Amino acid sequence: MKLQSELSGLGRFALSLLACLGAAVAATSTDIQSRVHEYDLKNGLHVIVYVDSSTPVVTTSVWYKVGSYDEPTGSTGLSHMLEHMSYKRTDVYGPGDFQRLVNSAGGNMNGFTTKYYTGYFEDFASDRYELAMKLEAARMGTCVFPDSEFESEHGVVSEERRIHDNFPATQFREQFEATALLASPQRNPTIGWSDDVRSFTVRAVRDWYKERYNPANAALVVAGDVRPEDVRAKAEKYFGKLRGRPVERRDFYNSEPEQKGERRLTVTGRTSLPSMAFAYRVPGIRDSAWYAGVVAASILGDGETSWLFRKLVIELGLATGVSVYASVERDPGLFEISVTPKAESLIPRIEQVVQAEVERAGKELASEREMQSVRNKVLADVTFARDYTFGMAYWLATSYILFGDWRQVIEYPEHVGRVTAEQVRDYCGTYLKPDNRTTGILLPMKEEK
Repeated sequence: MKLQSELSGLGRFALSLLACLGAAVAATSTDIQSRVHEYDLKNGLHVIVYVDSSTPVVTTSVWYKVGSYDEPTGSTGLSHMLEHMSYKRTDVYGPGDFQRLVNSAGGNMNGFTTKYYTGYFEDFASDRYELAMKLEAARMGTCVFPDSEFESEHGVVSEERRIHDNFPATQFREQFEATALLASPQRNPTIGWSDDVRSFTVRAVRDWYKERYNPANAALVVAGDVRPEDVRAKAEKYFGKLRGRPVERRDFYNSEPEQKGERRLTVTGRTSLPSMAFAYRVPGIRDSAWYAGVVAASILGDGETSWLFRKLVIELGLATGVSVYASVERDPGLFEISVTPKAESLIPRIEQVVQAEVERAGKELASEREMQSVRNKVLADVTFARDYTFGMAYWLATSYILFGDWRQVIEYPEHVGRVTAEQVRDYCGTYLKPDNRTTGILLPMKEEK
């Protein structure tokens, strides 16, 4: 009777915890929704405003729907090259002006290029964010690319590419993903393949800018201590006069041929320790199964209590580190397991253990405690993102670009919270199979005697 009583108490505690979590998610969702203001300017610029007056800081960011995914064969890395050139000169600002003006106003700025988007942001005190509007409107509509300034920046990007080529872990990662994906443009590195980078021309940059950088292909996301009506007035003032033109984005969702057997890749490089990676082809965000993939990745490889870390690092002592990542992409992507072996001789044994644990995940149910841990982590991610303005701007923008709706920010924890252990098991059993796997090994280069 005592055991029954204890179990009953644990059951009540679990139900109580689930109720608290559900209430927390609901409260978070309601609060975020009340803080977001969304609209389009007449030229097609999508505007999202997130109001948070807890600190007198504002992140102003512009996100273009262009990245390595959109680049034609032979022009990989062009979006990244354009990102670099966009800081050089506009009709008003010259080289170095962006950085100088932001620094003089006590702000922070940066830009980045990914597979699906290119983003720029400035952080300012709330009474100075108008400067960010001026700078980003100039970048969007009035960049110029003189021949005389192209070669120096082309040299900078080429040097970035050379560093990648001389860094074994990066080389391995690029070749591994290009082996796992044969046709999808996701296989291309954001910085571009070496031959393509060497072949960049200023004309190609000008054409890419003209085609992709315009209000109808972008989103303005402002997060922080602002008044929505003030943001709208400034957006109209600086961006409203720019001409918008919709850009058709090609869809490669079904471009990847069916994989009919394991693929293997071995790379050698000047590295002190070997590395291993396993990738399985999995659905993109059009298939709701990806939520189960997020949970499966956490259970298999997130933290010291995860299945693979516990087995490979703690119990067997075969590896020093394990990580697992489930792709969240517009198109079908990869479920990746990375392992750092303690020694090259242990690689065959590690392969056996990984395969056994993955097979177990496709047959056994995760415990309720493990499932609850994932739900807690997801809710924590939402909470922590709200602690700084760029975190919310980033999440709102990427949700809008990848999913077509910023509300994915609040729907994500709700969907993950509804994933069952049975769905996780079925996901692993369906997609994490040997015939659907790519195995990659990075080995230290042998010294010549």
